[in-house]
Amino acid sequence: MLGNGAHWDLAHVVQQLRRNAGLTQKEMAERANISLAGLRDLEQQRVTRPRVSTLRRIAAALELSPSEAKELVRLGSQGPVLAHDLRLQVLGPLSITVDGTPVNLGSERQRTMLAILALSPGVPATIDTLVDAAWGGQPPPTAVDLVRSQMSRLRRRIQPKGRTTPVLVAINGGYALRVDDNQLDLLAFRGLVADARRDRKAGRLDSAVGAYKQAMDLWRGEPLWDLPGLHEQPALANLRRELETALLEYADTATAVGRHDEVLTPLYRFTEANPLHEPGHARLMTALSGAGQRAVALEVFETLRRALASELGVDPGVLVRETHQAILLGEPAPAQLTVVPPQSAPVANHPVPTQLPADVYGFTGRAREIAHLDAVLADGRRQPTVVVAALLGRPGVGKTSLAVHWAHRIAHQFGDGQLYAELGGADPADVLRGFLLSLGVPPSQVPESLANRAALYRSLLTGKEMLVVLDNAVNADQVRSLLPGSPGCVVLVTSRDPLVGLVTAEGARPLTVEALTEADALTLLHRRLGPARMMAEPDVAREIVARCEGLPAALAAVATRAITDTQLPLAILAEELRGTALPGTWQGKTPWRGRNVS
Repeated sequence: MLGNGAHWDLAHVVQQLRRNAGLTQKEMAERANISLAGLRDLEQQRVTRPRVSTLRRIAAALELSPSEAKELVRLGSQGPVLAHDLRLQVLGPLSITVDGTPVNLGSERQRTMLAILALSPGVPATIDTLVDAAWGGQPPPTAVDLVRSQMSRLRRRIQPKGRTTPVLVAINGGYALRVDDNQLDLLAFRGLVADARRDRKAGRLDSAVGAYKQAMDLWRGEPLWDLPGLHEQPALANLRRELETALLEYADTATAVGRHDEVLTPLYRFTEANPLHEPGHARLMTALSGAGQRAVALEVFETLRRALASELGVDPGVLVRETHQAILLGEPAPAQLTVVPPQSAPVANHPVPTQLPADVYGFTGRAREIAHLDAVLADGRRQPTVVVAALLGRPGVGKTSLAVHWAHRIAHQFGDGQLYAELGGADPADVLRGFLLSLGVPPSQVPESLANRAALYRSLLTGKEMLVVLDNAVNADQVRSLLPGSPGCVVLVTSRDPLVGLVTAEGARPLTVEALTEADALTLLHRRLGPARMMAEPDVAREIVARCEGLPAALAAVATRAITDTQLPLAILAEELRGTALPGTWQGKTPWRGRNVS
């Protein structure tokens, strides 16, 4: 114990711990990466309730044990309630406390609007966004005025006494909350997870487990379950993915250091709410086995297997099967190996991978799709989760060209490089081997099993900014083990399959790629054939576009035929197309060369 609350306050505890460590205030501030003025304010009791993240940094700088770090945070939370005190909780039912008194907003619309602001603290929400959240698709004519009126009332209700700066502000035509991690549980959660990831990356695994546990303890149930109108909000879906990512990292880190019992309760809670979530069940099986409950772990596998067969008509994926096999054989389960100590990292001077294929010659159109991908990237970068975008569509529609072109547009944003794989029928284990070698892992250190390769891959990408392009995926199961596990990375997948499992379980953002418009298709032909041939037979060119159904691959095949025989009139090509099955029935082949057009 760091001290008894009756005899010790936070200021004296921090001061005594610093002196015991033989540190000056300046040395302590530098170690903890906090300001010297901030540390002095804390020790001189000018600040009595510092941010949770500040206390976590102090604990790390002093090399406190996980239990001592938790005690320090607890002690900080027991400081005297300031006059300007607000507590807002969204990790469960919405809860508001102002100046130590619970506030019941009453109106569901007012609570909904406050929740929208709390889900994106500091980011202005437009009036349109608030109208949509409060009234759905049927707002009254006076909705804008009602929002302004509700915001005015809400500002008065949640503003603590004595605080000179407003909590709720009007900005850029919208409204935003100005709160910190002492006032909003979501920010406290994110700060603790960030601390845990730093500890994990530095090899301080026990400390990381402590931070993850504190983060998980903030969750009081399904976020905002008491506001059903928000359940389909993208921000809430992102928040659920944050929890999922952090929980899996917590489980992997805890099992890596043998603290299996700690993660059983949160994993049980998560898998009960997500009965088909395979990564969560794999971690639960691993933790149960590590805690000496092998029989229960095998029961979890059987329950999941039956549920997948009943609901989806599929068998468990590779990770679950390998975990099950390891438990049967009494071997370490693969999910335990996700966290790799720093000494296993690749050499620092290994070349940065830059694996993208060459950009597409004569790329045409796709303004709508590029805008969508840009928006997914921008939105995802604001969330502490991996961004996964999926381009879906029929063979030959141009998914690969779009993916490669967009990847080149944004590649400069990823200082740690780009990884690329043409999946097709490839074994994910082989793809991971290639990725690991590209990341500097010596061939002799590449693990044997798929699950262990995936674990090492995720560990190496922790804290990195990497763009991963997975082209021509067969299904979601093939992709799942190739996904990084922490923020900073962006994954772009192309597939003919709808990838339903990737969308529902991993939060992939799907976009169906349609055929080119007639104007864009004509522009593509124009760029390939030149103006002379297009102007000579404009009606024929339009017929070719129609016959090819705007499929870029089919149009490229036509252009290739025309370029290789400059004397061949376009009318002859159009005639050949009239006698050929339309592109949609070519089953992935052009009519001339049997070339794959996907």
